Amino acid sequence: MDGPAPSPASEVPFRISFSGHCGHLRLDPTPHPPSPIPDFVLPPAYPPGTPNTLKEYLETNYLNPELHLPTAADSGRVWDVDWFALARPPLEPSAPRTMLAPVWEPPFRRCRRTVQSASESKVWDPESVQMDMAEVFDSGTGGITPRMPGPAKDFVRGSINNRPFRPGGLQDETADAAGLEKAFPEAARNGDWVRELMSGGPAQVAPPGFRNRLELGQLKEYKSQWKCFRDGELVEQPGPSSNDTMEKYSVQFDDLFKIAWEEDATNKLSQESDVQQSAEDEGTGEVGKQNINLLQDVSGTITKLDTEKQEVVVKKDVPETQTDLDQMLSSEVQDTRRESGVSSDDKPTQDGKVWALVGGDEDIVTNFYQLVPDMAIEFPFELDKFQKEAIYYLEKGESVFVAAHTSAGKTVVAEYAFALATKHCTRAVYTAPIKTISNQKYRDFSGKFDVGLLTGDVSIRPEATCLIMTTEILRSMLYRGADIIRDIEWVIFDEVHYVNDAERGVVWEEVIIMLPKHINIVLLSATVPNTVEFADWIGRTKQKKIRVTSTNKRPVPLEHCLFYSGEVYKICERETFLTQGFREAKDTFKKKNSNKLGVRTGPKTGTSAVHAGTQGKNPDTSNRGRDQKYPKHHNAKSGATALQQSSGPKRSESSFWMPLVNNLLKKSLVPVVIFCFSKNRCDKSADSMFGADLTSSSEKSEIRVFCDKAFSRLKGSDRNLPQVLGIQSLLKRGIGVHHAGLLPIVKEVVEMLFCRGVIKVLFSTETFAMGVNAPARTVVFDSLRKFDGKEHRKLLPGEYIQMAGRAGRRGLDNIGTVIIMCRDEIPEESDLKNLIVGKPTRLESQFRLTYTMILHLLRVEELKVEDMLKRSFAEFHAQKNLPEKEKLLLQMLRQPTRTIECIKGEPSIEEYYKTALEAEAHREFITEAIMQLPNSQQFLTPGRLVVVKSESDDDHLLGAILKNPSTTLKKYVVLVLTGDCTSSALAPELSNKNENGPGDFQQGRFIIPKGKRGMDDEYFSSASTRKGTGVININLPYKGDASGMGFEVRAIENKEIMSICNCKIKIDQVRLLEEPNKAAYSRTVQQLIKEQPDGTKYPPALDAIKDLKMRDMDLVESYRAYHRLLQKMSENKCHGCIKLKEHISLMREQQKYKDQLIELQFQMSDEALQHMPEFQGRIDVLKVIHYIDSDLVVQLKGRVACEMNSGEELISTECLFENQLDDLEPEEAVAIMSAFVFQQRNTLEPSLTPKLAEAKNRLYDTAIKLGQLQTQLKVPVDPEEYARDNLKFGLVEVVYEWAKGTPFADICELTDVSEGLIVRTIVRLDETCREFRNAASIMGNSALYKKMEIASNAIKRDIVFAASLYVTGI
Repeated sequence: MDGPAPSPASEVPFRISFSGHCGHLRLDPTPHPPSPIPDFVLPPAYPPGTPNTLKEYLETNYLNPELHLPTAADSGRVWDVDWFALARPPLEPSAPRTMLAPVWEPPFRRCRRTVQSASESKVWDPESVQMDMAEVFDSGTGGITPRMPGPAKDFVRGSINNRPFRPGGLQDETADAAGLEKAFPEAARNGDWVRELMSGGPAQVAPPGFRNRLELGQLKEYKSQWKCFRDGELVEQPGPSSNDTMEKYSVQFDDLFKIAWEEDATNKLSQESDVQQSAEDEGTGEVGKQNINLLQDVSGTITKLDTEKQEVVVKKDVPETQTDLDQMLSSEVQDTRRESGVSSDDKPTQDGKVWALVGGDEDIVTNFYQLVPDMAIEFPFELDKFQKEAIYYLEKGESVFVAAHTSAGKTVVAEYAFALATKHCTRAVYTAPIKTISNQKYRDFSGKFDVGLLTGDVSIRPEATCLIMTTEILRSMLYRGADIIRDIEWVIFDEVHYVNDAERGVVWEEVIIMLPKHINIVLLSATVPNTVEFADWIGRTKQKKIRVTSTNKRPVPLEHCLFYSGEVYKICERETFLTQGFREAKDTFKKKNSNKLGVRTGPKTGTSAVHAGTQGKNPDTSNRGRDQKYPKHHNAKSGATALQQSSGPKRSESSFWMPLVNNLLKKSLVPVVIFCFSKNRCDKSADSMFGADLTSSSEKSEIRVFCDKAFSRLKGSDRNLPQVLGIQSLLKRGIGVHHAGLLPIVKEVVEMLFCRGVIKVLFSTETFAMGVNAPARTVVFDSLRKFDGKEHRKLLPGEYIQMAGRAGRRGLDNIGTVIIMCRDEIPEESDLKNLIVGKPTRLESQFRLTYTMILHLLRVEELKVEDMLKRSFAEFHAQKNLPEKEKLLLQMLRQPTRTIECIKGEPSIEEYYKTALEAEAHREFITEAIMQLPNSQQFLTPGRLVVVKSESDDDHLLGAILKNPSTTLKKYVVLVLTGDCTSSALAPELSNKNENGPGDFQQGRFIIPKGKRGMDDEYFSSASTRKGTGVININLPYKGDASGMGFEVRAIENKEIMSICNCKIKIDQVRLLEEPNKAAYSRTVQQLIKEQPDGTKYPPALDAIKDLKMRDMDLVESYRAYHRLLQKMSENKCHGCIKLKEHISLMREQQKYKDQLIELQFQMSDEALQHMPEFQGRIDVLKVIHYIDSDLVVQLKGRVACEMNSGEELISTECLFENQLDDLEPEEAVAIMSAFVFQQRNTLEPSLTPKLAEAKNRLYDTAIKLGQLQTQLKVPVDPEEYARDNLKFGLVEVVYEWAKGTPFADICELTDVSEGLIVRTIVRLDETCREFRNAASIMGNSALYKKMEIASNAIKRDIVFAASLYVTGI
C-alpha cells in the first residue's frame, strides 16, 4: 500500500471533539479524509463557563426535584426481580466518627507564646486536634482499650480473641479523671478562670478547622476592688507593683457576680433611659435592683454559699481553695442537670441519688402530641397512658421499665424503640426468653421494620436494623466483643419476670451488667411487686436513670369462677373476691357428699392443699418415668383409656370435660384454653373428646387447607408420622394440643390455627401462656397444683396471673372468664383469695457463678469477677448501703478511744479480758454437764471449796459452801473472799453495813490483833456443842471484813459454781449462819487464805477422770483447759483489783468498738460478697486443671472452655483435651455429644454398641473426677449429682441412628422420649458441633474440625431442621 496504515479512530463513523471554554466532549461525524487527531472546536459554540453557570447546570440536572406524572405506560411496568430483597449490605462496622477539638489553655498563658508581631499577641489561636467522637462525648462505645473493628465475619457473633466492651456504670478512676478534665480543665478547676473574667484577655475567635477568624476584640475587664483577708482580718488590696501575690489572700466571690450584674443592669437602664422619661428612671432603677437581688439569690442557690455570711475566708493552703471551688462547680453542674420530672414520691437513696423514677406527669398525657409532634411511627389506635409516658421518655433517650398485665400493649413500646432506631440509623435488639417468642415477633415485625433473626440454629439477615434474638445470643455477643454492639441504641428485654427462672435467670443479670454505657434499656414485664427495686438496681448498676411506668388496669377485665358438678359459681369480679359465690359452691359440695358419708369416708373438706381434683399430687405426674412417654399412636388404648382418680367414683375423661365444653358453647365462651400441668394429661384429655365436633364445614375446609400447606414441606415419610396424623384429626374437630412434646412444626400449626379462631378447645401446658401471644375468650385450670421438676406444689400467684391473663381478647370481648375445675373438693377460701387477688411473685436474683463467666472476665485484666458479683441483683441492697457505711466508718475512725490507766503499773487488763472470754466459752460448755454428773453432787457438801462467779460477772472468787439447798432456800449458801481490807476501803460500794444484823457483830473493817490470835485458838478448834437447826439469821448477801480480807456470804445457783476444788475446810455452820460470830468468820477466812499458797492461786480442781468419772474425751479436754485458764486469771495482777469492774467495762466497750469496726470493714470489702467463697473455690479448680495459671492468666484450655455454651464447660473441654472423640466415627461422636444437651432425666436405658458404651463410661468417669475435685476445693458440688445433671445419655442411640440416616419415624420407636424433645435435642446438638469445631480450630486439631463438620451435616436433615412457619411464612 502506498498510503499510511489507517488508525483505529478512522474505523468508527464519529469522532470526539472538545467544545466550549470548559472543554465539554461531543461526538461529530467523521470527516473525509479522516484525521487521527481530534479537532478542537472554537469557543463560540458554547458560552464561556463560569462558576455561576456550573452551579446552575448542577442544580438544574441533579438538585432540583421534578414532579413525575404517571402515564399509562408506567402503570404496566412491573419489576421482575425484587432488587431490594436481594440487596446484601456488607457487614462492616460503622466508620469511626471524628471531630476537631481545640486544645484548651489557661487564659494567662495564651499570650505567652513567641509571636511575630504585636498585633497577633492579642489573638488566641488554639491548636486543634482530631479526636474520636466517643472520646469527646464519652459515649462508652470504645472497648476497655481502644481497638480497631474486627473482620466482617465476626461482626455479629464476635470472636473469642476480641475484648469485650466496657460495661456501663463500671467505675474507672482513670476514665473519670479524663472525663473531668474534658468537662473542666485543670485551669478551670483551680481558679484561673477568675483571672480571665476579671482581667479580660484575648478570646477564641477561630472555630476548630477554620482558617478565617472573627474580630471579637478583647474580653471586657471588670474594674473592681476586692476585699482581701489575711488570717481572717481585712487588709488593703496590694497594688499591681507589689511583689505580694494574691494567693496569700482570700477573695469575695460574690463581688465578682455582683459587679458584673450591676454593670449589665446599669447598661440596660441607660439604654432604656434614652427612650423613657426621666420621671420613670427611679422606677426602672428599682426594678433593676430587684433583678440584681434576684440574680444574687440565684447565685446563692447555685453555688450553695451561705447568704448570711458575706465574706468567704479561705485559708493559706491552696488545696483548701481548690476544694471550695470544686464544690461550687459540682453544685452548679448538678443543678443544671437536675431532672425536672422527678416525682414527689421518689425518695432519695443513701447516696442522695434516685435511679428509679416512678410515674409520669399528667402533662405528658395531656400534651403528648405537642411534646412528641413528629412520632417515629404512627399507631392506628389511641395510646394508653403508660404507652404515652414510655414513648415520651424514649424520645428523650432514657431507659424505660414498663410493667403491665398480659395483653395490655407492652409491645407498642418495643415497636417504638424499633422505629426510633430506624429513624436514627442505629440498631435495636429485641431479646426473648423463649425461641417461640423470637420467631413470632420476627413474623409480627417483618412487615413494619427491617428485621433480622438470630437464634441458636437460625441466622436471618443479621445485618438488619432491628434484630430479634434470644438472651443467650446477646450474652455471647457481649462477652465476645461483637462489633455490631457499637451501633446498638436500644436493647429490649421482654418477659423480664423470667429472671426468676432458677436455670436461666442469671443470663438476664449478666446481660444487663455487661451492656455498654451508650445502650439504652427497655424492659417489659408483667406486674410484679418490686418493680421499683429492680429498676433501682439497674439504674445504680448502669449509672443512669430508669423511668418506671406501669398500669394495673387490664384492657379486658377478668371474672373468676369455680366449676363444680356442672355448674359455674362466680367467686371474683374486677379484683374483688365474692364470698357469696364461694359459699354457694361449698354448700353444693356438702349436699352432694352428705349421702356418701355413711358409706365411706370421703375427702375432707377444708384441707389445706389447694387443688382441684387431686389428692396431694397432680394426676399423671406421680409416675415420672415411662408414664411421660408421648402416645405416638392414637389408637383405642391411648384414646379411650381415661385417667382414673385415686378417690371418688370412676368415670371417663369425656364425661368430665364435655359438660364444661357444652356449658361454654352455650354461653359463647369459646375459644377456651385448658391448662393442664402434664403433657400426658393434655394428650389424654384431648383424646377423650373423640365424640366432639366443634367446627363448621367452612372451618374444617380452612383447617384442612392450612394443614396441607404447612405439612407439604415435609418429606413423604415424615408426613405420615403418628403425631402429624393424630393432630390433624383433632384439629379438624376444633380441638388442639400444645406442649413441649410436640414437633416444632406441629406446635406452630396449632398456634396459628388458634389465632385464626378455628380451634375451639386447646389443651395446653403453661408454656403456651409464656411463649405465645394468643389470647382466648376463656381460660380453664384443670388443677391448682403443678410439678416443678423437684416437687408437687401449689401454683404461685404470679403463675396464676400469667396464665389467667390469656383470657379476654382486646377489642373482641368485654370480659374474660377464668374457670377453676373442682373435681372432688372445693379449695379453701383463703387459698383462693391469695391466688386470685394476692400479690404476684417478687423478682428475686438467681445469680450464680459459672466457669464460663469467670474465664470470660479473666481474659480482660480491667474487668474483675468481683465487679460482676457486686453488681448482681443479689448484692444490690448491700452495695446500695455502702455510702452510708463509708460515712459511719469515717465517724468511727475519728472517735477518740479512752485509755486504761492501771494503778498497779503497766496495764494487763487486755490479756485478762481475752482469757476471761475464752474461759467463759469453755464454762458454758462444761458447767451444765458437770452438774448433771452423779459424782459431782457428793462433793458439793458444806466445807467444800469452790470457785464462784462474782456479781459483776467479770471476776471469779474463792469460797466455801456453808449450806446445801433446802426446801426453804433452793440455793447453795457460800462464803467467798472479795479482797483485802484495803480494797474494801477503796471500794465502799462492795461492803454495805448490815444494820439489822443480830448480836454485837458489826460489819466493817474488823481485824483481830495479831498478838491475840493464839489465845482464841482453842475457840476456833472447838465446834459448837449445839446442833444447828438450819435457820439462817443473817440477811443475804452478808458482807464484811475479817483477818484483813473482805468476805461475803450469799446464795448462789449451781450454774454460778465455776469450779469444785479438791479440798475442804472445817466450818461452824451455827456460828456462821444462825448465831453470827466474828471469831467464826475470822477462822473461816483464815482457812480460805491458807488454801491460797501465794495469795492468788486457787486450790487444784477435782480430777475429771478420777473424781468426776467423766467419759467424754471432748468434755475432759474442755474441763482441763477451762481450769488452766482460771489459774491464769488468778495469777494476773488485775484479779481482785478494785477497778476491775470499771476496766472490764472499758475493755468491753473497746472490744465492741473494734468488732464493729472490723465488721464494717468486712462488709465493705469484697470478702463479704455472697458468692465470694464459691468464687475462690472455682478459681482453685481452674488452677488445678490448668485453665488459668497462678497469675490468673487464661491458658489454652481456658480459651477452649469459653467456646462451650451449650454443655457443661469443664466436662466438654476435658473431653476434647483427653481426645475422647478421636477414636469415634462422626456418627458416634455426635451421639455421645448428645449427653451434653439432652435434658430429660428418666428415660429408657438406650441400647449401645460396645464402642459407644466405652465412650459413655469414659465421659462419665471424667465428670465424676471433676466433681470430686470441686468437692475437695470447697465448691458446693456433689460428684454423683454433678455427673447426673450434666450428662444424660438417654438419646445416644437415637442420635446415632439419626446420624446414620434412619428415618425419623423409626428412631421414635427406640425411646420413650417425645418427638418434640428429640427434635429440640438434635437442633441444639448442631450448635454444640459448631462450638466443638471452633474449639478444634483453637486447639489446632484439624481432624476433629473436619469430624465435627461431617457430624453437623449428618444430623441437619428432614423434619428436624424444617424451617419455622413464622420465619418462612405459609
